Amino acid sequence: MFNKRSFLAIVVSIIVVGTSTYSFLLYLDRKEYRNYLQAQYQRSLYDLISNVDGIQVSLSKAQVTATPKQALILFGDIWRQASIAQDKLNSLPISHQAIGQTTKFLTQVGDFCYSLLKTVNSGQSLTEADMNTVEKLTDFAGYLNVQLHELEREISAGNIDWTEIKDQGSSTFNRNLAETVDVKFERIAKELQEYPTLIYDGPFAENVLNIKPRVLKEKEVSLDEAKKIAADIIGKERVASISQYSDKTSDKVPTYALSVKVRGRKDGDINIDISKNGGHLVYMLDSRSVGKETIKIKKAVDIGIKFLEKHGYKSMIPTYALKYDNVAVINYVYVQDKVVIYPDQIKLKIALDNGDIVGIEAQHYMIAHTKRDIQKPRISVDEARSNVSTKLAIKNVRLSIIPMESMKEVFCYEFYGEYKGEKYIVYINAMDGTEERILKLIDTPNGELTM
Repeated sequence: MFNKRSFLAIVVSIIVVGTSTYSFLLYLDRKEYRNYLQAQYQRSLYDLISNVDGIQVSLSKAQVTATPKQALILFGDIWRQASIAQDKLNSLPISHQAIGQTTKFLTQVGDFCYSLLKTVNSGQSLTEADMNTVEKLTDFAGYLNVQLHELEREISAGNIDWTEIKDQGSSTFNRNLAETVDVKFERIAKELQEYPTLIYDGPFAENVLNIKPRVLKEKEVSLDEAKKIAADIIGKERVASISQYSDKTSDKVPTYALSVKVRGRKDGDINIDISKNGGHLVYMLDSRSVGKETIKIKKAVDIGIKFLEKHGYKSMIPTYALKYDNVAVINYVYVQDKVVIYPDQIKLKIALDNGDIVGIEAQHYMIAHTKRDIQKPRISVDEARSNVSTKLAIKNVRLSIIPMESMKEVFCYEFYGEYKGEKYIVYINAMDGTEERILKLIDTPNGELTM
């Protein structure tokens, strides 16, 4: 019988369940908000690091530029990136007292470079004092860069939680976290004697992707033909089966995305993309584990060249090599009539345990490669050399074709040299002597440049 006691029990149950559900929903909302904040702060830190990277590199380039046109571009970039970096820094949950000096530095870099931009634009020359200041700012930007990367690593390793820092004051633990970040920035303001660390990913990698793929003019191949091409590349004797796992029609270069099961291997398939136009290899990744290194980088470079020649990519030379987890990552560039064609590049990953090709990225080559009509330079190498800063100790000169943001290719003399222990490449237009581009080469702990 439904009596008063039963009624009360039901009411109490409803209240308990309702309260529990409400508390759980609040917990989910709070968790979601914390995740959102964490992502926002992570992004701000990433953008801050990216802009400080850019400031440091542009300041370095400014020291070796010899033309007003390049100087205007570089100082304009620094001014813009300094402003963005300040905005990102101030959006992080760090006390203004701690970041005061860093903010001041970014403001001074931006203001100083803006003043240099106006000086150059008015036709005046920069003084020796101006360039000395640029050099000092480069050193400090390098130190700031190192410290920011270190902070990012600590956060990624779980040692620091941005949301805990934002809630500082709620506990001694949270206050300690906040102090950790504050101390980091206070140290940045005091110390200047460090060196920068950046990752160098080969010249002109992004410019090429903006060009309309030339391979799209070639005849389309069928899925079965693509499977045969994939089997030939991997080795028919190694292939147990091939299946299509995706149809990448929206990619820059449309491909058949294939998955290859290897005979005698229980896991770790090979993914390989074959272009629908022309049936060319665009991408490959073998996910097998790589054992202890038994092959040196130099031998891996030769293995890569032989692999490319075997599969129709002839006249390729290495431009740089890096090493990660016993795998060599090597960039190869096409050469025509002794001219280095930077748009036509292929990246290989070679396992250093037995020399297997475990990764290929050939999209740049597919997009840009064609037979070019290369004219003779209108200016001599000595005339071009006169347009390179005398500060650069030139070690090597060769002709090259580089891609520009305007989608055009430019025929250049490539001057490779050093200034104060740093490596640079200066590109002088071989037709009119314009200083087209300056690249700074950065060695990493994982690799060496092969120029």
